[in-house]
Amino acid sequence: METIIFLTDFSVAARHAFDQLLTIAKRTKIKNVIIYHSLAYFNSKFYNTGDFMLPPPVIDEMEIDDVKGKLRILKQELSTVSPTTAISAHYDLLTVMDGVLRISENEKIDLIIVGLRGSDDGGKNSVGSTTVDLIESHAFNLLLVPEMNPAHLYKKVLLAVDLSHLHERLPVKTIFQMQELLSLEWHVVNVSVQGQHSAAQLIEEQSFLHSSLDSLEPTYSYLEGEDIVEKINTYVEDHHIDLLVTAPRKLGFLATLFRKSASKKLAVHTRVPILMLIP
Repeated sequence: METIIFLTDFSVAARHAFDQLLTIAKRTKIKNVIIYHSLAYFNSKFYNTGDFMLPPPVIDEMEIDDVKGKLRILKQELSTVSPTTAISAHYDLLTVMDGVLRISENEKIDLIIVGLRGSDDGGKNSVGSTTVDLIESHAFNLLLVPEMNPAHLYKKVLLAVDLSHLHERLPVKTIFQMQELLSLEWHVVNVSVQGQHSAAQLIEEQSFLHSSLDSLEPTYSYLEGEDIVEKINTYVEDHHIDLLVTAPRKLGFLATLFRKSASKKLAVHTRVPILMLIP
């Protein structure tokens, strides 16, 4: 894996996601990690007042020093477990999305890792607007790490697909790179709404799926019905799945994994990390 961006706001959830990065780095060769922190909250007081614009806020140098210190500690931790990895830390006043896009102008980003903050709402994970922006951009591979999931090396993986335009969006090359990196046990689960596809479409999509992935010797399963979330969660628990992988097309069936709350945040209904791959 060439370049990983780790997003941090120094929260408990971000710390947990960093622990997961450390776990992966111990066992694999990661060439480059960029630890990124956004200071966009400093711009929250920069607004228009009639025909006048107030000057930008004065940046608290003590807070900047604190950020630098925290980033330095993260770099040291990662370099200890993965001494051959090139590690850099970066902060700026951009929003996270703009900051990531700027980094991507000079770096080919293979993966972005972000933590999901646990909530008291039935053990769900709250997903902030930043993560939603990254998901909806459909521009980067994302690893979403729930705070409630213990950091560990992934062994059993569930690849959830809906049999629709797979030849356009199934990232076969990335899947086999994952296999080479982690030696995974694959479970390939088709999730679809009953009656959504014609028999001819199903045959064509299934043929492509098997020809692409059979060499992984996966376990194939098919889930049907409206409540896909419950069925996936049951499968994850029954088969002790470590990681849920999907290749959404404008979220696709994954839209059912997310529900908007009154606070305009999202709750993701899973206890295992989600790896969202782009084609």
